Amino acid sequence: MAKWLVLALLMPSLAWASATETLLAKLGGLRSMSGHFEQSMVDSDGDRQQSASGTMDVARGNRFYWKTEVPFEQLAVSDGKTVWVYDVDLEQVVVRPLTPDLGNTPALLFGGDPQRVGQAFEISELESNGANVTYRLKPKGADPLFDTLDVTFHGDTPHSMRLRDALGQQTLIRFQDLTLNRSLPAERFSFTPPEGTDVIRQE
Repeated sequence: MAKWLVLALLMPSLAWASATETLLAKLGGLRSMSGHFEQSMVDSDGDRQQSASGTMDVARGNRFYWKTEVPFEQLAVSDGKTVWVYDVDLEQVVVRPLTPDLGNTPALLFGGDPQRVGQAFEISELESNGANVTYRLKPKGADPLFDTLDVTFHGDTPHSMRLRDALGQQTLIRFQDLTLNRSLPAERFSFTPPEGTDVIRQE
């Protein structure tokens, strides 16, 4: 009887370790990903508030190129050290240092150091359905932008992310037509403001 009790007590920690190791292995196999995304926000009642779509490239080294095309054009680019957020309609770009805090920059889940993901989040397996596996990540740091982040993989390919904040609002990002681990030029992750653009620098 005591033997079974010990096994039962050990099972939660073993499952946690397995989910962490499995997710980190999937992230470790991602050097880059490119494709389309669809993003939607819903309130705590499940009503859709906003939606957007566009294209993105993400690469190891905390680099990303995230271009929203609908409903308005906006571009977020990082070379791993600096972030540029360019609003085409306003002719304005905000420039700031990239924070390494994964709890405030979810895009770094796929472009950052996988070992930092294990340090920054408590990880568990939320759901498994055939080739689809969903992991739940809870930030360990103080004052994160979200309470939970659910990331779903189809095999070793990212399928979607769902972020939930303290008020119950959710942001769902679905990935489409992904290409993994292709070589991306360094200039893809740099940005030069067009002439006449208002540049706002934040420290």
